[in-house]
Amino acid sequence: MTTKKISELPAANVLEGSEVLPVVQDNATRKTTVTALRSGLAATIHTHTLAQIADAGTAAGADTDDFATAAQGAKADSALQHDDMGSAAFEDAGAFATAAQGAKADTALQPAAAAGFATAAQGVKADSAVQPDDLAYPGLVNAVINGGCMISQRGQKSLSNSWQYGPVDLLAVVAQGTVSAGVIKQVPGVYSLSQTGFACFVENATLGAGGAVLFRHRIEAKNAWAFYNKAAWFTARTYHDLSPSADYIITIRTPISADNFASLTEIETDTITIEDDDNTDIALFIPDMGDCRNGIEIEIKIACGAITTKDFYVADLQLSIGEEKQPFDLRPLSLEERLVHRYLRPVVGIVGVANSGSNMQAALHHPGMRIAPVYEVNAPITMTDGYTADFTQSQGNIENIHENTPHYGRVDIAYFSGLTSGRFHIQRAAGGLILASAEL
Repeated sequence: MTTKKISELPAANVLEGSEVLPVVQDNATRKTTVTALRSGLAATIHTHTLAQIADAGTAAGADTDDFATAAQGAKADSALQHDDMGSAAFEDAGAFATAAQGAKADTALQPAAAAGFATAAQGVKADSAVQPDDLAYPGLVNAVINGGCMISQRGQKSLSNSWQYGPVDLLAVVAQGTVSAGVIKQVPGVYSLSQTGFACFVENATLGAGGAVLFRHRIEAKNAWAFYNKAAWFTARTYHDLSPSADYIITIRTPISADNFASLTEIETDTITIEDDDNTDIALFIPDMGDCRNGIEIEIKIACGAITTKDFYVADLQLSIGEEKQPFDLRPLSLEERLVHRYLRPVVGIVGVANSGSNMQAALHHPGMRIAPVYEVNAPITMTDGYTADFTQSQGNIENIHENTPHYGRVDIAYFSGLTSGRFHIQRAAGGLILASAEL
């Protein structure tokens, strides 16, 4: 038998568990297998504390239930980390828009898109600009014909207690209180007061107790219908020298029947206090013109009381449709004149035939007037037979109206002398003028 040390034995192959090993047990040599050796070890109870184990961490003292599972750990690896969070993560939910608000924000106007919109200042200008509804009738932006006081076909008039149309066509004037003095004029060159430079001027008025000066303009039914149930503004410019101030009473009325201003219904009125010695705007807003289709009357009453040699101006009169006050509508002079001629126009080129030594019948032409007019003569008329002589009335006169229409008329002109019956005559420009009036 050969004796070898264990260290001299060849190395064993990979153990399968059935190999036999010698072991000393109970002072006797015994055999066992590798498998039996591995499974037969008795349990060992360790009595070391956690602090006595140098390699143990604090987790060694915890149960497995105190830790995440492997699956939870995997989720944690891909979860949002602290360093990935912004400052929003530390705010309450109330500090943020809701999902519904966020959805609205997606379709809301963005700052970059706001460049296509008006600024607040531009919006304010737009509020006071002429609106499309206000221009439904462009010719009625200003329904006051001759509101600029440019057209004058009569000379100056003395102020009186009776309404009279004076040198500013279509603007009537009257005084209240005993009239001692005063003249009604058209005055040019007052550009600090009016856009046209013209105004109606009552000069050197001297009135007794209860004195007042009134201006009036009327609008016929055919133009008034456009204001039916609409808002409107009346505006004008004025000046007076009543120290320290005067009350202006502006009243808007409508007649009960079309173009018959004998009986009126009030639409709107207001009193405005105007300081003296100042070119000033006056304005009245009419929220609803109501049923004004029969016509419109505008009256400005300046309550002055007893006065001596005081002056009053009005200019730039305007009545416009709409809730926004419009700038004065300045029409061309030629257009304004044509508008005036519906109500007041000169009769020119008169042709007449003598039917006695002192009288002739004449044809008058005045096409396009509102109604058949009345006639007035501003001075004696001069006629000529064209080859023998001129003939002038001893006084301005229209003796008789045989017939007339809005377009023409046939009248007797008297107070001549030396006419030859049957001879035709034509008007000379050297004499007086006939005015045809269809004023309201």
